[in-house]
Amino acid sequence: MLTLKIENKQVESIFLNEFHSNSEKFLEFIQKSYTRLKTSTSYHDSKNILIQAQEQSMVSTWDNDKDKVWDEL
Repeated sequence: MLTLKIENKQVESIFLNEFHSNSEKFLEFIQKSYTRLKTSTSYHDSKNILIQAQEQSMVSTWDNDKDKVWDEL
C-alpha cells in the first residue's frame, strides 16, 4: 500500500480535477509516463552514441596524412 502527500498545488489540482481523485488512474498515468520517458531517453542516448561514433570516424578520416593529395584538390 502506498500513501502520498501532495504538497504541490498544481499537482494536487491535476489529481483532483483531471483524475477526479482516482489514485489508481493517477498512478497508472505516472507509470505509463515514466515508461515512455525511459523509452524515449534510451532512444536518444543510443542516437547520441551513434552520432559520436560517426563524428570520431569523420575526424580520423579528415586528419589522415594518407589523403593529403585529395586535400590539395
